[in-house]
Amino acid sequence: MLRVALTACLLAAGTVLASANPARLEKGIVPSGPAKAAVERWFTAGSGPICTDANGADAPCDLGRALAFRTFYDAGGTDAMVFVLYSRAVGNAVSLAVAQFRNARQNWALVRPVRGIYGEGPDSLSFEGGRAIFTMNALMPGDALCCLTGKQRYTLDLATGAVTAGPKMAAKATPASGKRSFAPRPEGYEGATYFHNGSEVLVDERAGVIHYDVPKASIRTAVSKGTVLFRGTFAASGAVTGTAYVFKAGCEPAPYAVSGQSKGSTIALKGNAPRRDPNSCAVTGTTASGAHTVLTFQEYGDF
Repeated sequence: MLRVALTACLLAAGTVLASANPARLEKGIVPSGPAKAAVERWFTAGSGPICTDANGADAPCDLGRALAFRTFYDAGGTDAMVFVLYSRAVGNAVSLAVAQFRNARQNWALVRPVRGIYGEGPDSLSFEGGRAIFTMNALMPGDALCCLTGKQRYTLDLATGAVTAGPKMAAKATPASGKRSFAPRPEGYEGATYFHNGSEVLVDERAGVIHYDVPKASIRTAVSKGTVLFRGTFAASGAVTGTAYVFKAGCEPAPYAVSGQSKGSTIALKGNAPRRDPNSCAVTGTTASGAHTVLTFQEYGDF
């Protein structure tokens, strides 16, 4: 279903000598960290990712098209790798763009866009001997976009921009029945990344939990990272049942029953949502219409 490491020393010739240490990851709906301004310029200047305007013509992207940025910084503060998930056109499938940045005399600048990288991720990256090395979740034959069952290791030469992709390796077997089965929960696993109404959430089918990972700015007074949005059951058939929550700043979450399906890369849930008094935390009834009665989650899949 519906979701970089290093110690480096930049030599005058531009060669990086490094050992493999965990890189610092800055993650969010907008760029963050010291290269923030340079990343924003790349994404919006038209020299980076290209989106479409209201007439379907190619046009520079704006930050409103971005769904998530993952920026990996080396410990020496000289190199950065950026992975951005964005929507070229409102309502269309999401795309992945990757770029390399470098800090020269405290001025971060784009080195190059990086082509030839596919899949979901990465969750970690390392700078080693002049290279960036990372692993993406990969689409294997027969996979739905929701359920990438492979892994693929990539190496980027930081001097030339050449990308080397390793072979795709199956991460788990596909059940002969064709139905989803849930392997034991890996240590440290928090869930697969999905997007819901402008926020990034983590879906853990095994635990039956959906919680916010990167809430959109407009709801951060009411929810924060880790806030549970849904708790229930994901069946191997794709049926989903449980309790969702409506949030209001300063109030306890209001629970309500929802049910629906997890199919392909989408989870869709429906239920009669709580209706609150606009001037208090009181729940005055339920409604069969409105923003909270239909919850849709779109997975961060193969791009």
